[in-house]
Amino acid sequence: MARALRLLASCALFSQALAHSRILYLIINGQQYRGFNHHAPDAISNSIGWSTSAVDDGFVTPSNYSNPDIICHRDGKPAKAHAPVKAGDKIQVQWNGWPQSHKGPVLSYLAPCANTTDGCASVDKNKLSWTKIDDSSPVLLDEKGGPPGRWATDVLIAQNNTWLLGLPSDLEPGPYVLRHELIALHYANLKDGAQNYPQCVNLWVEAPGPKTATVGKEEVVVAGQKEGVPATALYKTTDPGVVIDIYTALSTYVIPGPTVAPEAKPVPVTEQGLKSTITAVGTPVVVTRATATVPLPNGKTAAAFKG
Repeated sequence: MARALRLLASCALFSQALAHSRILYLIINGQQYRGFNHHAPDAISNSIGWSTSAVDDGFVTPSNYSNPDIICHRDGKPAKAHAPVKAGDKIQVQWNGWPQSHKGPVLSYLAPCANTTDGCASVDKNKLSWTKIDDSSPVLLDEKGGPPGRWATDVLIAQNNTWLLGLPSDLEPGPYVLRHELIALHYANLKDGAQNYPQCVNLWVEAPGPKTATVGKEEVVVAGQKEGVPATALYKTTDPGVVIDIYTALSTYVIPGPTVAPEAKPVPVTEQGLKSTITAVGTPVVVTRATATVPLPNGKTAAAFKG
């Protein structure tokens, strides 16, 4: 049976283009903010999503876990625009589809853009320090009917390829990069077979945290922690959550990466049906100095299209 399932997965993946995806947009308090879309170069200036060279909307392999491409995808470069949010807000992430065969976890991280005057627009991605705020635990939900079973990505698919995440309520104001990632495990039983789809977007947190604002300083706090992890140190090629055969019976799944921050507010898998309704196209902001922003000129454009 396991061999037959692997063969079925291989057939489903014959056309790799169908397997690839990216973030279309975010919905925050009813406002829609577009992600990066290399198919629409005229919209890049209004995007809060980091640009990449992944024109195939493809993935990063485990052999590149120590390569900068794992940070914000292949050749990731920061956007100038930021989506305004408040500490404790819920963010709905809309993906451009996701294949049923691509079982795996849904992971989210935050990194403050410290010591900058333009927010995250010119931040050195190699210096970003990441804190995990959501890991879609328990990821493997059940194996009723046999493996590969029902995973967190199946929940995402059932919600029209969206994931709802919560920002920590004690988040300090200032610029942050949100790193949202799907890991597909359909080939994870093979060497270098897991597929990571990291996506980055810029946020500007408006609401004050529990302490005096320290925007632009190293003491910026994410979810109550001062120390994060470089993206190139998040995973190892030998992690049990990366090297795994999902076509055999599993009693549990070890989620790759660091643990979720103690003060994080992830939305449980059971509450992923709580969707946001788009009421307007949001206007991103640009950071003019460490503690100030202005609306992005001509930032409120047509809604992000599907594609």
